[in-house]
Amino acid sequence: MIIRSEERNAAGSVRALGRAVARLLQAPRPGSEEPSMLEIGADPVTFRPVESFAFSQCVCVLFERVPVLTDVERALERWTVAGKSKASEGDDGWAVSGTGLIVALPDGSYALVDLVGRAWPDDAAVASAPGLGAAFRAGMFGPGTTAGALKRATEQSWAWPEGTAAARSHGGFVRLRMGYGRPAGAPADYHGGTDPIYELALLTEISRSLVGMKGALGFFVPAGEALRSREQIEAAMGRKAGQGPPPIDMWSNIRAIALLQEEGERWLLIDLVGMGQLGLPDQEAIFADGKEQPDAVQGLLRNACMHVLSGRPIPAGSTSDDGAGRRWTASFATGVVAPKRDVVRWLPEQGPRPSEALLQKLTPR
Repeated sequence: MIIRSEERNAAGSVRALGRAVARLLQAPRPGSEEPSMLEIGADPVTFRPVESFAFSQCVCVLFERVPVLTDVERALERWTVAGKSKASEGDDGWAVSGTGLIVALPDGSYALVDLVGRAWPDDAAVASAPGLGAAFRAGMFGPGTTAGALKRATEQSWAWPEGTAAARSHGGFVRLRMGYGRPAGAPADYHGGTDPIYELALLTEISRSLVGMKGALGFFVPAGEALRSREQIEAAMGRKAGQGPPPIDMWSNIRAIALLQEEGERWLLIDLVGMGQLGLPDQEAIFADGKEQPDAVQGLLRNACMHVLSGRPIPAGSTSDDGAGRRWTASFATGVVAPKRDVVRWLPEQGPRPSEALLQKLTPR
């Protein structure tokens, strides 16, 4: 992909727009309704207060109904299970942690694999309840994950069409989260992981042991709003390390959405969600129906993601051609479609472009 730019050292590069993919889980203020304790019993270490560790990534395996712990432990036999986690107390304790296992990893981190015996909390009214809302904000479903993630993934499951029915029939899930102990004296912005691709790949590899279990329906990445099949996971993770680019298409999702009819055109959006897990902004393109080729636009967004993943910025005003030879211009913006986040926005140079007034109207407040 060729990105054309007159700026050699753009202060407004995509790296400046990237959100941190992991947030320190702060202890709640007195009187708050946020979860206050997550006890994880592991030999020889026990993490007690929420502030003593941080989650950096999260993936899930959806099930018809949640499996029993002994079956999960058996499925993870090739991994080092260092201990078991306790279910957190309270009506919303399950959002913090269910009964589960701690998988010890060679770099000193751990994966918490816990069982949730209910459907993913997608209902906006339910997710807005104080305890559950606090769990979302604290990153208990993965840093950057927002309510409605599975619903949106279900509606936009183009990479795995059968994923829509699979997700709608689930009754429980196994949640896998990468965690790091917070060292004494660590800075306030400490979040643990420094290699998000390694972390996501490791959690996905652990998930391979679970997606083949009886009753497993599919693989779900909450912050990437991505649903993937067992076969897709096997194909992606079966490649030898170092051969080809990382499988970011397993952890992110392309979405196509009709926006509105205005200014004499029917406006469409194609975006890519999930790059926030890597500390980078998502990509979106807005164009008039029938004036651009959607497949070529999708390729433009995927290529732009690989471009920034290689460490090369996309300054505002940069241009690039899609697979159909149509030229696009990049700018920085707030994403039009939920979740609310920073994006690199691409607009066509040769076709109709939405006016500034229309873009303001589309931008969420």
